[in-house]
Amino acid sequence: MRRDLLIIAVIVLAVILVVAVAASLLFGPASADILSVSTDKDLYHSNEIMHVTVEVSSSRSLDNTTLLFSGIEDRYGDFKLNDTLSANLTPGTNTLVYEHTMPSCSHCSGLDPGDYQFNVTLGRNGAILDTVNHTIRIEQ
Repeated sequence: MRRDLLIIAVIVLAVILVVAVAASLLFGPASADILSVSTDKDLYHSNEIMHVTVEVSSSRSLDNTTLLFSGIEDRYGDFKLNDTLSANLTPGTNTLVYEHTMPSCSHCSGLDPGDYQFNVTLGRNGAILDTVNHTIRIEQ
């Protein structure tokens, strides 16, 4: 009788363990990371279109994620790049493409020729999942 109870208890514990592991894999915290940020060129001129490619890795399907692009700060402290891109991620690697028209580069506009940085921030439901910085050069 005791032996039967012991076998039943072991089976019940094994089932609970399997269910707990499966639930954590299916419903556990989702993670996503920015693998890379690249642009079609390193050097841009006034009013050119910059093509940004962002590779994002996701552990599972994630709806309502957002990529925030911010940077290219002029000498007045204003960002010439400040935009968002919404995306629904699938498990694995996701390739997201964003286009931005470059600002005028001149002393009068507050944007002298030089190197400028921008950030790409991956977020979901108000939480920041990852941030990557990228540098480009702007000339007239």
